[in-house]
Amino acid sequence: MNAQEFMQGHADKACAGKIAEIMADLTPESLAQVGALMAGGPNPPEANSVVSRGQDGEDHVFDVTYTGGGKSLSMREWVRDVGGTFKIVKLEKPS
Repeated sequence: MNAQEFMQGHADKACAGKIAEIMADLTPESLAQVGALMAGGPNPPEANSVVSRGQDGEDHVFDVTYTGGGKSLSMREWVRDVGGTFKIVKLEKPS
């Protein structure tokens, strides 16, 4: 699995409501960031769009948009190979 496949799989799990699995994709640092970013977003998310923004050092950067119920939420997500497993290490609103 590459970083793009990981990120798409994560976004798809979010739309499927697989909360335990999506939380396992996050580092403790990114887990602390997710709540504030998701506030006011679609609940539940019904669809997603994942766009690669390239690399930032060892991290792969993606813009992910979740939609559902007439709402939309976008976030920038940094993905890194941590000990042989991809993890989301940072989240923020895209500029």
